[in-house]
Amino acid sequence: MSKLRIILFVPIYLLSHIVFGQANDSLRLIIDQNFIEVDRGAVITFSVEKSQKHGQIKMVKAPKQARFDGKTFSWAVPEYYDKGNEVISFQYMDDDRLLDAQSIFIIVHQLHTPPKIQVKSNAVLKNGVYRINPTFDFHLEAHASTVYSTDSSDVMLDYYFNDNPDLKEIDQVDIDLRQNSIDIVWTPNRDQIKEKYFRLTLKATDAAGGESTEVLVFALSSNNHIPYFKFPVLDEYYITDGEQLSIDLSADDLDHDSLLYRLVIPSKIGNPRLSEKGLFTWKVNNDELHRLRSYFPMEVTVEVTEKGPENPNTISKTFLIRKSIRNEPPKILNLQNEHIREGITLNKKVFIQDGNDQFSELEIDIIGAPEDMVWHFENNLLSIQWTPGFDVVGVEMQPKKFDMLLVVRDPHGYVDQRAFTITVEHRENTVVTYETYMQYRNDAVHLVEYLSQIHNQMEDREDKGQRMKKGLSVATIFFSVYTASGNVFDDGSAAKELVPFVGIMAAIAGGVNAFGFNDLNKYGSLREQTFIMQQKLMYILALLNEYKIEGPNSPNLENKEFRDNLSTYEQWMVQDKLNFKSYYSRYKTLNYVKKATQKARRKAMEEGREPEGLLFLDLTKI
Repeated sequence: MSKLRIILFVPIYLLSHIVFGQANDSLRLIIDQNFIEVDRGAVITFSVEKSQKHGQIKMVKAPKQARFDGKTFSWAVPEYYDKGNEVISFQYMDDDRLLDAQSIFIIVHQLHTPPKIQVKSNAVLKNGVYRINPTFDFHLEAHASTVYSTDSSDVMLDYYFNDNPDLKEIDQVDIDLRQNSIDIVWTPNRDQIKEKYFRLTLKATDAAGGESTEVLVFALSSNNHIPYFKFPVLDEYYITDGEQLSIDLSADDLDHDSLLYRLVIPSKIGNPRLSEKGLFTWKVNNDELHRLRSYFPMEVTVEVTEKGPENPNTISKTFLIRKSIRNEPPKILNLQNEHIREGITLNKKVFIQDGNDQFSELEIDIIGAPEDMVWHFENNLLSIQWTPGFDVVGVEMQPKKFDMLLVVRDPHGYVDQRAFTITVEHRENTVVTYETYMQYRNDAVHLVEYLSQIHNQMEDREDKGQRMKKGLSVATIFFSVYTASGNVFDDGSAAKELVPFVGIMAAIAGGVNAFGFNDLNKYGSLREQTFIMQQKLMYILALLNEYKIEGPNSPNLENKEFRDNLSTYEQWMVQDKLNFKSYYSRYKTLNYVKKATQKARRKAMEEGREPEGLLFLDLTKI
């Protein structure tokens, strides 16, 4: 067939080359191969080039799924492709002028596929089995055809029952067989119901010798009964070392189907067994029981399944096996009510007793516990920790009670529980009080330091001025007496000639003494005010120091006297800061302070830095 297709398409191929080859051999398409043979599902790829750079290549005929990017052609042949051949055509165009045209002939090999069989029935198909209710007629239709075509004229359908090619008929079955289809109507009788299972084999054959076979299984029963356990299976059983645990898990089936038993158990220690009759037996010694302690309570499942050939029913039962011991329930030993205050951490220790279980196996829970309460259980000690915030009590200042229930449960389900109450009482927020205290102390210390510097400077300056003023007074008196008694000196003598000069010195000394120390009276007033404030703040700091405040949890932070005094001192500090700013402004107006300020500023500029120190305080930060 392939050779015939090639012979038919050779003239087409040669004709296309002759026509366009005579036109211009230099302007043509270049294709590697013009005949291609492929199988379905393969991918065809080849290049198409032109002999000159100008112009373009167009694909004018190709399958829908084919792709051409101007240089490379590709086509993935579908698995279901049923055409025998395909022609791909390309044209070499320059504007609207056709320069060359070529075609590629593709032969697709058609693999033979056996015919298919389609079945329709009024019975329910479940797990590959048709369940036939004998109280109703059973209808079945089967149709055979080719896979890729609806033409079934060359397909033949045959059948037989129960794997016997010679068994074409059974009682109560009407069969209408045509060339490629069959219709069956079946009304099962009592004997067939007892036999229960039947098989129908359908066989389709096409003209090429391809065959398909479909085996249908029928189960005849008005109701396939589910197996059941003969005896009640409990939810829990107990096993003791040295004694055999026996449980009758046998089941029965109304349809008399054979039954298969399966045991699902997490451990094989002690060789647990389930017999073919459904008897479960297990015997363990003390050592094996100890090795199994982490499995208890052990979950065991038994499954019972019908041995019917098709669609078996399964039933199962899950139960627990526990250690049979003289259990000592857990016991809470010491648990008492507590009274705590806001902000104070509660560290509570509770001992738990259990004589036969590991403490890691106990479950601990505190019902009604506050959200931020935490607890940790290790060995036999339960540690409870909680720090109530300062917002627990509320504005009413009434103690708040937290009622809780401590529950301890062992692996065997035994429980001990004890109720307890934690009462939270109001407590001043010592953290805020401590921050207030530290703020006041820092402000006071800074003011004392500044006031001390101002007072010492002014005291030194006042002492120097007083000494100079006294010296000038004595000199003035001396010069004045000398000048007044100048007429007693002989004329022409040196003493006589010095009289005018001494008079001038007396006038100068008197003037300096009168006007050079005219701001000394300011020193005394300002120095006295700064000294009083300094002493006052030092006295307050000494009083606060008596309370020995060392941290936010210091006991005296709750002392009412301390809190009241601190509130008063804090109010005073507002006025103290205003007074200090006033004193400092007056201090800055003194002549020697102005000179010292100018000198310090010039020195800072020479050193390339900002002036600092007492003379350059930022009063906005005080």
